[in-house]
Order: sequence, then C-alpha cells, then structure tokens
Amino acid sequence: MQTELAVKASDLFDPDLPTASAVLVSLSCVATRYAVNPSEDLALLGCSLAQTLNAPEYAESHLIESAAKQLLQDWQALLQAHREFSLQQEVTDFVTPSSTLQ
Repeated sequence: MQTELAVKASDLFDPDLPTASAVLVSLSCVATRYAVNPSEDLALLGCSLAQTLNAPEYAESHLIESAAKQLLQDWQALLQAHREFSLQQEVTDFVTPSSTLQ
C-alpha cells in the first residue's frame, strides 16, 4: 500500500501561474503598462505579483530567489512613492495658498 503525501501550497502560490516563468511574464506585462502609464493600481498589481514570485514553489534557482526579492523591494518602493505622492497631494489640496496672504 503506497500513500502519496499531499504537499500544501504556500499562501503566496498562485495555481493560475504555475511556474516562475509565468509569474515573470505577467510581471513584465505589468511593468510595461506601468512604464507607459504609471498608476498606484499598477504598482499594487506589480507588488502583488512580485510577492507571489517569492513563494517557495517558484524558487527554481538561486537566481529566481534573488530576483524575486529584488523585484519585491522595487515594486514596494514604487507603491510607497505613489502613496506618499497621494498623501502629499491631499495635503496640498487641503492647504491651498491664500491669495490674500502674500
């Protein structure tokens, strides 16, 4: 009697993107769209895909692991920049310079 042990996928693994190559292709598409028209939504999507790439199931090589970590840091920095800019815009819109106080 032979039993197979089912390996539970990590929470980061996306069965719709079964290989690191599939995640990287998706991430490349998002990066291209982001380069043409940067937005917080695309930065969030890129960050999510980069986080997905860090799942242990995609760790096919040291190069993939290293690239996944760097991509996650880069997308997180872009997302943070968008959020800081949005916050700055809200403050600027709230505190508009008065034309009478010059």
